[in-house]
Amino acid sequence: MSTEKTLPVTVQNLRKIWNDKKVEMRFTQVEAAITLGWTQGAISQYLNNLIDLGPVAIIKFANFLGVDPVEIDPSITGFLPNIRARVIRYDWSNLTTPMNKKFYDKNPKNAFWVRVDGETWTDLTEDQIRAVGGAPWHIRVCPVEDFPNARLFLVQLKGTSEAKLYRAEALPEVSTINAQYSILELDINLQPA
Repeated sequence: MSTEKTLPVTVQNLRKIWNDKKVEMRFTQVEAAITLGWTQGAISQYLNNLIDLGPVAIIKFANFLGVDPVEIDPSITGFLPNIRARVIRYDWSNLTTPMNKKFYDKNPKNAFWVRVDGETWTDLTEDQIRAVGGAPWHIRVCPVEDFPNARLFLVQLKGTSEAKLYRAEALPEVSTINAQYSILELDINLQPA
């Protein structure tokens, strides 16, 4: 009896996909570890079933390998209500050749929509304000700890009831912020319920 058959199906699937993609994408475990934010030893332990391959690890591997998480673990669908597939249609360097690459993203349970006007941006020039106008925008936000690497934020300053939109590089001093949310989506066409 081979060792491969005694491994859980999830690990067998991961190993097969890993070996196929390693040749196709030309990466080493060390290079993959840097991209995934793990050690090379951790990757080896996942591939050899020494560390439990839970839903978070499966999704990280799936994103790195460019596959649907279900290809690694067919039973993961029960863990995916808050995970959604995103499609990258083009790379900025070539808008003539579609790439249609999927990645999977956690959709925080405590995300919610907020209606704002175009003038709530804090760092737009007069021309940009005119371009944005006063049209109602709808933004989906979540607590910063759920999405700490956001580039846009909805911020309520201390002593105010209104909120303003800030780019990451223009955020006010932390001591002046009453509430801050990471912006997940902007939608100018969303109709209120």
